[in-house]
Amino acid sequence: MRFSRFKILGGAALAAAVGFLIFTSTSNCRMVTGRDDISVNVAAMRPCSAQLFCYTDDAGKRLRFVLARGTDGKIRSVFDACRQCFTFHRGYQVVGGELICRVCGNHYRIDRMTEGKASCVPASLPHEDVSGTVRIRTADLRTGHALF
Repeated sequence: MRFSRFKILGGAALAAAVGFLIFTSTSNCRMVTGRDDISVNVAAMRPCSAQLFCYTDDAGKRLRFVLARGTDGKIRSVFDACRQCFTFHRGYQVVGGELICRVCGNHYRIDRMTEGKASCVPASLPHEDVSGTVRIRTADLRTGHALF
């Protein structure tokens, strides 16, 4: 009887751990590389869509960022981290034209994702959009090292 109780408790703990990992895992990201800057072709990105990208810095740290196209056609870029919630390392998920913070649950329409709500504000990332290609300096990406 005592052994079966441990099996039940162990199974419940394992199920809870797996559920937690699934819930907190970040989305798949597209790896990008570059020495002084990275270039991403966004010509095919539709309005109200977003994509997660990853860059590995010299220290081996994976830095995640989001590129999104608003309804106005402009590209917006933020780190996959919130200025308040970054300590939990969960980032955002993209659902139906919105970024959703995986910690506090705040929703950000892509058109307004750089503004944030209350203390949960997506960490901005400078970029240059030239004829359907976004360029981001790797030095700017490295400034977000502490967020991850």
